[in-house]
Amino acid sequence: MFTAAQARASDAWVMNTLGLPGLVMMENAGLAVVYAIRHTLAARPLALADADVVVVCGAGQNGGDGFVIARHLALGGAKVRVVTALPAAKIRGDAERNLQVLRGLSHVPVRDAGHELDRQVWQDLLGQPDVIVDAVFGTGLNADVQGAPAAAIAAMNACQALRVSVDVPSGLDADSGRQRGVAVRADLTVTMAARKLGFCVNPDAPVGDVVVAQLGAPAFVPPEGGPVAEWLEAAFVSQLVPRFGAGSHKGSRGHLLVIAGAPGTTGAAALCGLAGLRAGAGLVTVASTRKAQNGLDAKLAEVMSAVYAEGEDADGDSFDLVVQLSRRMKAVALGPGIPTGPGTKVLVQRLARELTLPTVIDADGLNHLGTEVAFLKEAAAPRVLTPHPGEMARLLGVTTAEVQGDRVAAARALVDKSGAVVVLKGARTLIATPLGELFINPAATAALGTAGSGDVLTGTLGALLAQGLSARDAAICGVFAHGEAALAASERLGTDRLVAGDLPLSIAQRLSSLGGARPHAG
Repeated sequence: MFTAAQARASDAWVMNTLGLPGLVMMENAGLAVVYAIRHTLAARPLALADADVVVVCGAGQNGGDGFVIARHLALGGAKVRVVTALPAAKIRGDAERNLQVLRGLSHVPVRDAGHELDRQVWQDLLGQPDVIVDAVFGTGLNADVQGAPAAAIAAMNACQALRVSVDVPSGLDADSGRQRGVAVRADLTVTMAARKLGFCVNPDAPVGDVVVAQLGAPAFVPPEGGPVAEWLEAAFVSQLVPRFGAGSHKGSRGHLLVIAGAPGTTGAAALCGLAGLRAGAGLVTVASTRKAQNGLDAKLAEVMSAVYAEGEDADGDSFDLVVQLSRRMKAVALGPGIPTGPGTKVLVQRLARELTLPTVIDADGLNHLGTEVAFLKEAAAPRVLTPHPGEMARLLGVTTAEVQGDRVAAARALVDKSGAVVVLKGARTLIATPLGELFINPAATAALGTAGSGDVLTGTLGALLAQGLSARDAAICGVFAHGEAALAASERLGTDRLVAGDLPLSIAQRLSSLGGARPHAG
């Protein structure tokens, strides 16, 4: 998927390096939208020749696409009207040339309404068409929508027609997926070359169904355009899932150490440990305070327990006890339900810096890190941080609203600050890596908004680290399986009735499915 800047860089590369003219790209874009409209109408069913269509155009490249669309719809037999939402005098370049060609079709009226600010007038201009094509603004929008375009968008949203947006719904920020003042609520968005980042990071972006159209050239971003974000899909994730031969056993699948739990929060530790086993770790040991261990032993069957502190807070011996435990481990999950006292804070910060095993840090483990997390760049092994928005805000020293306002920037800021792989939880969980990669998980479900679901994710990630995956690959596999498992479980139980304890078994099923449910030879 592309950011707005990457989309522009890709277009420039196609024109300047490959030599494909902008007019040809505009023609291909318009034809792709016409094809999508024809396909959509056929399912209604409504023949294109019977359709009444209004195309609302801007003055830039997006408007030029609209003029192409209007021409081909009219040539296909549709009744087409064009209204410009910016003064026609501002139309330049390839867009102007396509407007001139369109004017050659005498049966396609073009109305300049670029100075019309009254929404009611706009509603009268639109009438009651079958289809509205929104071609006002694309990826170049950099300010809130005002004036005639705002009135046009409000009128389009009030119309009962099929709303089709070209590249990006007008008024939608292509990078964040949030509206700039007002945005078209599209039923169908035909986007060019690649999905736009904002469609994916914001599950509430009003894009409707998304069709990716090709412009007759490869979609490519030059290296100076930065890494391209990836939309996680099963085919990609399945290549990363650990596979073991028929002779594998508990010792060959890795031993996970979970440092978690305190009196009153042993449930978090238990969920984390069980998830670790269900995600494939051969052995899991949960280390907690002595009092918490008593509660854990009553709750756990397959998971082993250990103690790192005799009191209710970590003490001077705790670090050495954890290091001794870790000598037979392959990975560590640190944080769910641990004590909040000063001794534990010292312990967590020291473990985060010095443990020589890959470690996932979550919950109060993150809170104990504080805001000065640059020391993690010197950590003795890879680290994965899994904050929810509130925890992310504390780590960055900003507000939760600021995090949610630009989740991508927040995730990348924490990567820059810590050097760790960062998993920013939420609808469309983000994974950001020190190499600049960004992965977006498609699952967006309220089913994960339940107590303990984050603890399950931590155990899952820890298990994948214990099985030998890199921090990046463990985050990708674990986040994808966690989201898919929640969707599957909520189909059986209902979104509002799912509890975190339902997730580990569902994660095991999803990982088995992704891994082909067959052992890897060798």
